[in-house]
Amino acid sequence: MENNVRYKEQQAALNQIASELGVVASRPDYHGKTRDKNTVLFYTKEDEAHNRKVDLEPSHYTQSEAHDRMKYQKVKIPEQYIWRDPFWSFENSDANGVLSYEFANFGRLDLRSMRWSDVLAGDIQLALTRRKRIRYLQAIGGVGSLMEADDIYNDFNRETIQAMVRRDGQAYLGSINYYGEDRERILAKERSVYEKYTGGKIYNFCCAFCVPVQDEQLEEMVRIWNETAPASMVDKIMHRVEAIGGVNFLWT
Repeated sequence: MENNVRYKEQQAALNQIASELGVVASRPDYHGKTRDKNTVLFYTKEDEAHNRKVDLEPSHYTQSEAHDRMKYQKVKIPEQYIWRDPFWSFENSDANGVLSYEFANFGRLDLRSMRWSDVLAGDIQLALTRRKRIRYLQAIGGVGSLMEADDIYNDFNRETIQAMVRRDGQAYLGSINYYGEDRERILAKERSVYEKYTGGKIYNFCCAFCVPVQDEQLEEMVRIWNETAPASMVDKIMHRVEAIGGVNFLWT
C-alpha cells in the first residue's frame, strides 16, 4: 500500500489540508490493513485533545454507545469517558465500496481530475464548517437563540459557499421566494433561478441555497412554488437541494 504512488500523493495531500485548516488527520491502527481502505479520521484539535484524555481513563465509550446507554438503560455516561467523533473521514472506495484510488468515500468524491486535491480540501472544509455551525448553535442554545445580524453564523454560510466552490469547481446560488418582475420572469422561464457564484462579497440573505449544478428538477420545483405555493413544496425543494449535494441556508 505504501509503495502505491497515488496512495502517497493522497495521504500527503490529506496531511497538508489538515495543516492548512488547523485540524488533526489521524490514522487508526487498522489503517491500510486487511479490508481497510486507507481510513483517515479528521478531528478538530479540541476534540483530538479530548480523545487523548479519554484514552487514559479506565473506561471508554463511543458517542453512539453513550447514546444507547442513555436511551435504553437511562444511564448517563460522563463526558470524560466518551470519545468524540471525527467531523470527516476518508477512505479509498468507489460506489460499490471497492478499493479504488480514483474515488473516495464510496464514490462520492471523484479523484480522477487534476483538481483532486481541491475536491478533498473543499469537502473537508465543508464538513468542518458544518461542525463549527453545530457547535455554535449548541453553545448559544439552538436556532431559536440566534440574534438578528449574527455575523458569526452568517459567516458559516459564506464559508460553506467558498468550500463548495473549492470542492466542485463551481457553485450556483438560488432563492425559493421571488417577487415582482423577478417572479414573473421566473414563471415565464425568461430567467433561471440559478446565479453562478464568480467570487466577490457574499451578502446576507443573498440566497436560500447553494448547489454544485443547475438541476432542472429543482428549478421546476421553485417555479411551481412561486406559481401555486403547494404546502409541501418548500420541504421538497430543501430535500432536493441536499440530494444533489447542495446546502440550504438560514440567514439572520
